[in-house]
Parts: sequence; structure tokens; C-alpha cells
Amino acid sequence: MKVYVGPASSLQGEVRAPSSKNYTSRYLWVSALTEGQSIVYFPAQNDDALALLSCCRRLGAKMSGEQDLIRIKGFGQKPLVPGTLDPGNGGLILRFLLAIGLFLPEVKFVTKHLDSLGKRPQGDLLKALRDLGAEVEDVDGHLPITIRGARPLKRRDVTLSGLVSSQFATALLMVAPLLGGLSLTITDQLSSRPPLATTLQVMREAGVKTKVDWPNLSFEVPGGQYQPGEYRVPGDYPAASALLAAAALLPSEVTLSNLYPDDQQGEKKIIPYLQQLGAKLVTEGNQLKIIGGDPLTAVDFYGDQAIDAVLSMAAIACYAKGVTRFLRVGNLRWKESDRIRDFARELKKIGVEIEAFNDHFMIKGNPGGYEGGVEIDTYQDHRMVMTFSVLALRTRKGLMIKDAEHVSKSYPTFFSDLASLGATVKVIAS
Repeated sequence: MKVYVGPASSLQGEVRAPSSKNYTSRYLWVSALTEGQSIVYFPAQNDDALALLSCCRRLGAKMSGEQDLIRIKGFGQKPLVPGTLDPGNGGLILRFLLAIGLFLPEVKFVTKHLDSLGKRPQGDLLKALRDLGAEVEDVDGHLPITIRGARPLKRRDVTLSGLVSSQFATALLMVAPLLGGLSLTITDQLSSRPPLATTLQVMREAGVKTKVDWPNLSFEVPGGQYQPGEYRVPGDYPAASALLAAAALLPSEVTLSNLYPDDQQGEKKIIPYLQQLGAKLVTEGNQLKIIGGDPLTAVDFYGDQAIDAVLSMAAIACYAKGVTRFLRVGNLRWKESDRIRDFARELKKIGVEIEAFNDHFMIKGNPGGYEGGVEIDTYQDHRMVMTFSVLALRTRKGLMIKDAEHVSKSYPTFFSDLASLGATVKVIAS
């Protein structure tokens, strides 16, 4: 699907931020790993959540839904043998499922998204699964992957690289109680700490407390069972970051609701960052109001604490006065696309001055804006879709966004919400 996003003079209105993709996935998964019935309130309705629910059903979870909630009776330690599992285009979803392979005599993982999830590396997690005793067949660390499980485990301590993704550690930690307990040490470095903190919070809410040594990146999970619970999904700061960026770039008064200040999402760091840039923000309870249109001045952004908001903040950098450095963002190269080099390639089509490196990039902003009028390849990446839609608002001719349907991976109502604030959005081809 191609979508045209035109220039805008201002944005006004209120939007309820969609439910968090990261919290939804973790609450659904911990519910599936629990014997007994749990309830998840306000789950996200995005592609990743739907793919996970489908796989959980194949593994034996029973589900029923009402408006704004889903009841899940989990399979616990006894998943059904599903034959084949398709995680859609969800990196976290795949990694959850790879870990459950430890419980199964054989399971194969496939995807139709060969140019996106099919290219994302899984080797570090597969090595850890082998160390625990699983037999793994893969294609140089990529899909398709077949796993034959290991019960009992060969060992109860495992090391795992955190350089590519914290999701590998999340996958192992969440199944660890059902394996009888596990000691995990992260080597190299941890690409992003907040998502792992979210994982540990969700595990605590489900009755499993992990002994954590953050300085040494060491985690000890006791054996045991998760307890059935009721979970409320907060709003999604990564998705909200795109609308906040849009409002910061234009004379705007936009209020986003459903954003709670006490959850573990690292992307909350965009609030002080936007203020440093020169935007006006007011927080009251679960509402965040942004008043945009003032001149913005470049400020460096350290992305490892807010990795899923980096591209949104980069959209602002394109129009801010000065040079912005986006530092500690190397794992962006292993997302749905290479969010450093693919992103830089498309920015150059617009005329943005950007220098891209393996673990950082720099943008020289142009407060005067850009001509636009070009077609953007988004590489099947939902965050690229949102970011270039934001960039289009300050061009003179707008932008044509390719593969725009992939925004449904995390924010299915993004275009309608953007239009409700005053943006010109037109579906050109489906």
C-alpha cells in the first residue's frame, strides 16, 4: 500500500495513545506460560499481538475475548506440539517461541517476511539453546529454524551476548521458571536495558522474582510456576513518539492520553529530550500535552535507553538547527530494517545531510525544510513508515510512503490518528 502524506500548517487535537506493543506481548506470553486463567486488559490490536495469539493457540492456550480484554488459560509446562509456527514479522514473538522449543520434541519456525524478519539474526539465542541441550537446525542463524528440545537441560547456567538484542535474554528469562530455574549472564554488552526491565517487571507481577545484578548483567531465576493474574496494558511511548515529533515540528497543540509515567518504557526519555530541543510539554496524570512550532536546536540523543524512539527523534533532528548525533544505537541495524543505513539512504532522497556509521549517525538539520515530492521505500518497517510520514509534514510537496500497511505491526490506527490532528493523508494504492 502506498500512502501520500502532504505538508501541514498545524496540528490540533487529542489522541489516545495505542496500547503498548512491548507490554502486550509480554503479558500475553506470561499468561500462556501460566496454568490457570489470566486476564489482559486493553491489549494492543497490532500484527505482532495477533501473531503471538495465533501461535499460543497452536501451543494449546485457550482464549476468549470481550471488549478491551482477553482471557487466556495457559499451557504452562505442557505446550502442545504445533508442527510449524509462524511469528509473522515479529522479532520478539519469534524469540519467545524459539525458547519454548526447549519443551518440544520438534518444532519448525517459518515466516513469509523473508526480506525483514528473515534477515534478522537469531544466532546468539540459538547458541544459548544449543548450550542448554537443544538440537537446532538453521540457515546461518536465520529462518527457517527447527528446534528439538532438551528436557532435562544439560546445564542450568548459560551466557548470552546482549550486543544484537535484549530480546534474546527476555526469551530465556521468561521460560526459565518452567525449566526449573536458570542462571543467565549477558556478555559483550546489553544493547538496551529498559525492555529487559519491562520483562522482569512482568515476571514479578506473575509471581516470579528474579535475582538481578545489573552491574554484572547477571540474572538468577528460581524454578516454579507463574501465578494467574490480571494485567493492564499501558499506552505505547514508542508509538506516541511519532505524534509528539510531528507536533513539535509544527505550530501545534496536541494532547496524548493513556501514557503512564510509572511504567518501564525507556522511550519516556523523549519527554526531557523534546524539552531540551525547545518544545513545550506539560504532563498531567496520564496525559501529555505538547505545544509545538518554536525553533528547535540540535541536542545529542543517546538511543540505548529509548531505542524505539530514535527514528522519531531523528525526524525532528532533520529540521533542528545544528548537528545532532545519535549515539549508542548500533542494534538499530538488526531491526525490521537496517535503521541506520536504510534510513540514511531514504533521508538522502529528500536532501537531508546525514552521516551513517555502524553504531551511530549524525544529522545536520535544515530549519527551512525540504522540497519533498519523492517516493520513500520503508523496507517493510513500521517505524520507518511513521518517521517518514512525520518528515512529510514539513516538506513543500509531501512524500509518497511505500509499504505503508506495515504500520499495523505496532500502530494500526496511525494514519487515521494523524489525519484527525489535521494532516493530509491519502491512500494512493492498496
